Amino acid sequence: LQEIVVFPVLSLSHQLQNLDDVFEAEGFHAKMAPASSTSRDERSVSLMVGTAAEEPRRPKLTNKTLFVLGAMNMIDCINANLLTPYVDSMVSDFLNTTPDDPRVAGTVGLLVGLYSLCEVVFSPLWGMLSDRVGRKPALLTGLAGATCAAVMFGLGKDLTTVFIARGLDGFFCGNMGVTRTYLGEIVDASTEAKGFSFLSVCFSLGLFIGPILGGELVYPAKFAPQIFADTIFETHPFLLPNLTYAIFAAISWTIGACFLEETLPKSERLPWCPRRAEGNSARTASSSTFSRMASRASSGADPMGMPRVFTVPEGEDEDEEQEGTQDVEQPRAAQPTVPARTGSVSAALQQAARPAVGYLALVQVIAAYCAVAGYTSGALQLFVVIIALPQSVHGFSLGPAQIGALQNVSAVTLMIWQLFVYEPLVKRFGYLKVIIFGWTLGALAYGLFPFYDIWYSTDNGFGRYVPLCFMQMLVAAAGGCCFPTVFTLVNRAATGLARGSVNGWANSSGALSRALLPPAVSYVLTWGQTINQYWGRYLAVYINIIVATSVIIFAIPGIRKVGAAGVKPEDAVRGAGH
Repeated sequence: LQEIVVFPVLSLSHQLQNLDDVFEAEGFHAKMAPASSTSRDERSVSLMVGTAAEEPRRPKLTNKTLFVLGAMNMIDCINANLLTPYVDSMVSDFLNTTPDDPRVAGTVGLLVGLYSLCEVVFSPLWGMLSDRVGRKPALLTGLAGATCAAVMFGLGKDLTTVFIARGLDGFFCGNMGVTRTYLGEIVDASTEAKGFSFLSVCFSLGLFIGPILGGELVYPAKFAPQIFADTIFETHPFLLPNLTYAIFAAISWTIGACFLEETLPKSERLPWCPRRAEGNSARTASSSTFSRMASRASSGADPMGMPRVFTVPEGEDEDEEQEGTQDVEQPRAAQPTVPARTGSVSAALQQAARPAVGYLALVQVIAAYCAVAGYTSGALQLFVVIIALPQSVHGFSLGPAQIGALQNVSAVTLMIWQLFVYEPLVKRFGYLKVIIFGWTLGALAYGLFPFYDIWYSTDNGFGRYVPLCFMQMLVAAAGGCCFPTVFTLVNRAATGLARGSVNGWANSSGALSRALLPPAVSYVLTWGQTINQYWGRYLAVYINIIVATSVIIFAIPGIRKVGAAGVKPEDAVRGAGH
């Protein structure tokens, strides 16, 4: 029925509409028979397969929407690193041993790594879910689940409970990818730099707030016995930071439920059952076509929507007048613009479900994201380990307080960079030059690590911290250039595909690189110290730089192509429908 009736009717209708436009361009005026009340607007309604006649209203990027998305992004970042300051104390309490017990280190690694493992596995699923139920339901469901998991984690009294809660928390970890998808659908080329840089600001705030909540609010019955003694917070010393996070998450959920608009209309969502949707699409197209034909026939017009009589203005020659007053013969469909002879509606739609910049460019920008995420995680791991080495082995011998202060310098610098520098930099130089500049800064910051060591060992005053602060400022500027750029490029490259699924797989790939790189560089660090106790420790730093730089070089053609492609305002949401 589709091949014999539907597609020929659609193509014929399109050709007749073109003929109508030609007549108007030549000066003819179509006049319907007196019995007809069909207007030209009604006859020009597009008969597209499976699409609505009117484009659904799209939400725009506003400060209110950006604030809500930023709050959700910050909540997710807090959630990821909330337990870092107290996880060793929690595990040692549950094992009834001291923190230097080897079992504690192994259990901590499993507990922390479980979140990354779940992020790798479940991020694509949340992206695909958002393509089917919408962005807003996926965001709110993930946030609600993370809120409950945090309370469960704080109430845990044994390792089994906290492992289950951590795994549940990791299951609801898809909000970062869905948040970027939502933002990618409401920005255009003039606002995407502002939007994604603001997400990075909120991410840096999460990096700053998470360790503070986790480090300052544990064991509340000890630092505020007059308030928390003989309460649930004394028997559950890790509940307060998790409950505080849960309250913030609940507030964020309420704001999102009230103020976020859906960016993916129901007509553009992917079906749960493609074959059933294919049959429904064919039946909908057929019934829609024949109902339009019947209504036009009953109104006195041609069933195809063409007028039966044309009148010619005075002054035209007789040949043209005779031509115009005769019944118009319906032409054959020569080159239909609607999909013809494809065998199924889904096959016609799949022809359009391709990335606008090509699959290779999409893979290259996702590879760039993995390089940035993995390199940053590995470099941070090396930084913390090396500066904590004792002076007896020519280390910096810095404690947790000094390391935290240095990371705060990085967080403040990142915030300033995103607010005042990144957007003008992108508008002036473009995404390719910005990411190359940022990557050069990051490689330079860690490449000078041995010289920071030399400076530190020769200065016994406050000046010994100057090179390390300078290093953290360079690292923050590098991250402020690279992360929002790769987020933007992944969203651009996803145009023409299911954007939620693409962001889900990108987030999963980045989580995998963040999970693999830290233990890998730690192994190389240990191996290098067996070669040379002093210079060997920096071997891992340079290997990390070389490997990640090679991936960035591989990704440069894709970054150049996607960065030059740009995003039209109407394309920011078009890819969600495929």
